[in-house]
Amino acid sequence: MRGFTLVELVVVIAVLSVTAVIAMPKFANGDIFETRGDAGLLSSTLRYAQKTAIAQRRNVYVIHNNASPDTVSLCFDTACNQTVINPETTAAYIFTSSKNVDINSDNPSLGFDSLGRAVPNSTVSYQAINRKNNTQSVTVTVEADTGYIH
Repeated sequence: MRGFTLVELVVVIAVLSVTAVIAMPKFANGDIFETRGDAGLLSSTLRYAQKTAIAQRRNVYVIHNNASPDTVSLCFDTACNQTVINPETTAAYIFTSSKNVDINSDNPSLGFDSLGRAVPNSTVSYQAINRKNNTQSVTVTVEADTGYIH
């Protein structure tokens, strides 16, 4: 005899039902994933700027251009005449936000010195906000004295 018992079928249906109840709401609304993804990329861009400043023993500036879509450029000067090179693309290091995500910051220009500290010595916060509903937001903060990014 081949086939499945009634108990096996009921267990499989129960497991699939629980999985669907948990997973489906996440697929229905991808806005928070897009917002968190951009916040993660922004955080890694800030960390790369900090590590580059430490490795090259010179200031690296993070220039936020509040356009649509937002861009964050890494440069060796505040005028962004000399850009940091992205090792992946060998072009200027520019992070561009998704079309549905706004990046807001309380300071459009932030730098890191050769010790990885924030320049100027003040805490700077970036907020990734979803344009569709303005309810999902993720904050990335750079601490003043240490340059700690979280």
